[in-house]
Amino acid sequence: MKAEFQATVTRGAESWQFFAFVFAAFGALGLSLIDDLGMNPTCRIVVKIAYFLSSFYIFIVNVWVRNKLAGFLGWIKREEHGRVA
Repeated sequence: MKAEFQATVTRGAESWQFFAFVFAAFGALGLSLIDDLGMNPTCRIVVKIAYFLSSFYIFIVNVWVRNKLAGFLGWIKREEHGRVA
């Protein structure tokens, strides 16, 4: 029972780390692309805030996307015989 609990806690922590990584990667990419668009500073700030909030909702709050990312993480790790490959 204790080993199953430890595996669940570890997988949960790995999932949140993966969500944070994906959120940061898309955030950095999007914000750098917004800088390259050549908008005026006020418009750029508004677009960056909107991009950040929409990315936060999609990757952190939206349950469907979180489940898909967690499934993708499981596919990447490909557990075999109770061990992480």
